[in-house]
Order: sequence, then structure tokens, then C-alpha cells
Amino acid sequence: MKNISLFASDKIRMHPNDTTVDGLGIATEPFLILPLDTSDEKLEKAIRECLEKSRNGIPHHPWRKEEAAAYYKQLGVRSHKDLGRGADVTLENGRYTVTLVDKRGLFGKPVVVEEEELLKTVQECLGLLPAKAG
Repeated sequence: MKNISLFASDKIRMHPNDTTVDGLGIATEPFLILPLDTSDEKLEKAIRECLEKSRNGIPHHPWRKEEAAAYYKQLGVRSHKDLGRGADVTLENGRYTVTLVDKRGLFGKPVVVEEEELLKTVQECLGLLPAKAG
């Protein structure tokens, strides 16, 4: 399984997540920060890079306060609410699952998408696509 987190507020921020032996996700490098107007090609490349870096089976340890502070610093924000809207992307057995993460950090209903739908679905979760008319 591969897993990443993406967020959008004033910039797009993303990182891979390593999954512990207990099944918990832990943010890991690279922490990427891109402008909101990043091209589809660059955003898709960054998503793939982060997915590639995600690992499984790492030892579990509680996240210390210093680690949380370092996480926000690497993403260039002060707290979770500064991250904006988010998306959690999981790749498992060739299937992508995208889950909206709202500004409060609450997860929505997961949606399974095909590879060719991944970028658009992530952009919708992050609020990067124009609103539909009607």
C-alpha cells in the first residue's frame, strides 16, 4: 500500500505517509510545496513521486510534540487549519482511493477512482477546479 496527503490553501502542500506495523500513517519526506497554479503535469508528477516514496511496515512510536512542530514547519504553516482543504490518496493493489479532508481535518467518504481520474479527483478535493455552473 502507498499513501500520501495533499493540502491546498495559499499553496499546494503534499507528502508521502509511511504506514506503521500498527496501520497508522506517519508523514515523511519529501515535503513538497507547489504554487496553486502548478501545471497538471507537474502536479501529477509530484503525486507520483510522493506515492513512490511511501513505505509500509515501519515501527510505531507516538508522535511527539516536537515532531508535530517540525511537520508544520516543513510545510510552511503554523497549524493544521493553515493547511486548508486536503485529500488523502491510497494506492493498493492497483486501485486508487481518494478521500476528502476538510479544513478541520475530518475525513469524508472514500472514492475509488481509475488512474486517469486521479488528478481531477484530487484537484476537486483541493478546490483547485472552477465551480461547475448550474
